[in-house]
Amino acid sequence: MKRALPVFALLLACKGDKDGVAVDDTGSGPAPYRPDLVCPGDAGCETNSGALLAGASAVDITPACFETWDDLDGSSTYSSSHDTFFDCGCDRLCPGDEGYPGPDDYEADGEFKGVWIAGFGSARAAQDIHDPTWARAIALRSGDTTVALISLDAVGWFNNDVDSIREKLVADGVDVDHITLSSTHTHETADTLGQWGPRLGKSGVDADHRAQIIAGVAQAVTEAVAALEPATMKSGVIDSAAPFPETGTRNTVRDSRDPVVIEERVYTAHFARSDGSTIATLINWGNHPEAIGSENLSLSSDFAHYLRQGVEEGVSWESGDQAGLGGVAIYFNASVGGLMTPLGVTVTDFDGVAHEGETWEKTEALGKVIASLALQAVAESSVAADPTVSVRAQRLYVPVENYGFQALFLVGVFDRPTFNYDPEQDINERNTPELLTEVNLVTVGPITMLSVPGEATPELSIGGYDGSRVNSPVVDFLDPTNPNPPDVSLAPAGPYWKEQMGGEHQWILGLGNDEIGYLIPPYDYELHPTSPYLIEADGDHYEETNSVGPSAVPLLQEAVTAITTWAP
Repeated sequence: MKRALPVFALLLACKGDKDGVAVDDTGSGPAPYRPDLVCPGDAGCETNSGALLAGASAVDITPACFETWDDLDGSSTYSSSHDTFFDCGCDRLCPGDEGYPGPDDYEADGEFKGVWIAGFGSARAAQDIHDPTWARAIALRSGDTTVALISLDAVGWFNNDVDSIREKLVADGVDVDHITLSSTHTHETADTLGQWGPRLGKSGVDADHRAQIIAGVAQAVTEAVAALEPATMKSGVIDSAAPFPETGTRNTVRDSRDPVVIEERVYTAHFARSDGSTIATLINWGNHPEAIGSENLSLSSDFAHYLRQGVEEGVSWESGDQAGLGGVAIYFNASVGGLMTPLGVTVTDFDGVAHEGETWEKTEALGKVIASLALQAVAESSVAADPTVSVRAQRLYVPVENYGFQALFLVGVFDRPTFNYDPEQDINERNTPELLTEVNLVTVGPITMLSVPGEATPELSIGGYDGSRVNSPVVDFLDPTNPNPPDVSLAPAGPYWKEQMGGEHQWILGLGNDEIGYLIPPYDYELHPTSPYLIEADGDHYEETNSVGPSAVPLLQEAVTAITTWAP
């Protein structure tokens, strides 16, 4: 059997090397740059010549165990002094309930076994399940090169947790060279990072659910690899603003931070068997899955649920029906920093019905509109000629400069390793903990995908500092009421990431293999003068309070430039 996941050993081996630069033992200086993983080229993935194979799987990773409660004060947050929980155990069934099977784990123990919903504030405990959350994977192979792409319904997933999945796949002998995992960033499912627990300073991560996710992702990859079969590929792109001339991009997404720069394009990839039936459909588009808002207490993947359902099962409008494609629909979020949100947006669907507020009707409408566009993009695309698969991976260190994040690491809310500092000494500018993260460059036929380890502003990948990427007649490039607008004359001139990536279609895989927070261009990185990172500066500077620090984007830019321009 081909060696599984060779990148795992390579990437872990570089943890002790602060600069990520290979050292020449002859003493002649640094060796020439080469990505940590190159497929085809490395041992075990020498070639990518041959027919394209594809396989897909979806595994339910909805929390298997939690108790529910009654929000007596209507605050949408759980308080043991104001609210009542039902001590019914994992299945949420108590004696006297219909279908009660008998006592189970955590039942009648006097402790609330809650699932803490991530993405807005602390203490938002789930009451029930609106729709399942998933680990959805596609495996792609040409020649000796096999890559698995995973979309995880989670607010984020740390890089060391990605390594845990890789380690399990190695132990299980799964025949895959590399995995790239992107979180959908849904704000309506369990805390997977720690920041949204029952109270400030208390992690919301449940160890059992973390283990369930690791097992679920590994299962999805294993099943996708086992299902590999000859496939044809089509890639498409469609403008999400064009069908709505009165509102443009503002019909589906809002950029809540100046300058307004929105990637309006919805990208698709469709993989089919020889008989034309669908293996998988991939969709790439950037927006926060938070349409249902902060008062929702039901676990959900938000609009991603309706988007995937629409692509698989079809969408019906008064003007006609669009048939679903079947197979496994996989949504990959893109650039969501800035931040890209459906909150405050009125979604008008293709029947002309306007949906406002934070409702399930609006959430469904948003998902169905993007599904409808994705189906159209697939229908209008053509089959790629002889597509092949390749991947490059590069690790890098990023300092944790955010004082608030430093505190969360110290109290154990963020549970991941830090590097290159002395934990016995005070943290300061000369002794700053660093995170190990990564970027990946994956090509599949005409598509090039760049995984970015956080929430990047779209301008990092497409520019738009001239006001050309607003694409809405009802939105200003710069809000005239902004008391502290960015000076776009200082913005970088490029090339931007999508210009560097090459290929016919360029995808950003947001929250790729990590979540280190918002990724903000240095020219517009502003901190509060007296309480940096803890209070946002005047103007649109919320993102700095949830960013690792100003060094992240320059370091990431170096890694992106290196991995995209390197040639054997």
